[in-house]
Amino acid sequence: MSHIHLPDGVLPIWLWGSGFAVAILIGFVLFRFIKKEELTRRLPLLGMMSAAMVLGASVEIVPIAYHVNLTVISGILLGPSLIFMATFIVNVVLALFGHGGITVIGLNTLTLSIEGIFGYLFFRLFWKILRRLMPATFIATFLALCLSTFSMIGVVGLGVPHYEELLHKNGGHGVFEFKLIKEKDDHHGENKEKGEINFKRFIAIVLPLSLMGWLLEGVITTLMTRYIHRLRPDLLKLEKEAR
Repeated sequence: MSHIHLPDGVLPIWLWGSGFAVAILIGFVLFRFIKKEELTRRLPLLGMMSAAMVLGASVEIVPIAYHVNLTVISGILLGPSLIFMATFIVNVVLALFGHGGITVIGLNTLTLSIEGIFGYLFFRLFWKILRRLMPATFIATFLALCLSTFSMIGVVGLGVPHYEELLHKNGGHGVFEFKLIKEKDDHHGENKEKGEINFKRFIAIVLPLSLMGWLLEGVITTLMTRYIHRLRPDLLKLEKEAR
């Protein structure tokens, strides 16, 4: 749900341009922390989790218009540096499939990396506090998804003046239609578009659907983590922290 599905031309240039700039800067900093030996050793896992994220993002849960990103479980397994690289790869692939525009790759990389990086950090934190795998995973997933969704809402909110400008083009008909979040005004018995974006309505639509998605993905991620812990506990690196 935190993936921005807007096509090219909707967000203002300064916004998506800043997304690319910040993503490149953060990626450069994180990449310096990766040891070449570790990258070579974990490259297969990076490719596997990137493929799983692409697959999850391609399957929509129709009743709530949600897709499971699998970013948190990927972050737990890969760590902060590699999950950032994975989210960039995933967003490039999704953009080529038309799952969001090319210009929003930078912003999508940042929002999905919030899920992965904070999912990793929250998982380690709650594992140290609770020493129980399933509650730690579920809470970490729920909080990470909450943060990334609010960051996505913030990005969309920053572009509201630009959306209204698009609506006023071509004689008031606009270039794009935002039917769900347009303000309407009854004037002399006629229902006319005001050409303003109702951002509060957008939030009211997104948050309840997202809440159901957070709970669902929390359960899925918890079950996946439990299975991995039974099959390959070394991937979670919990034994080292317990010592």
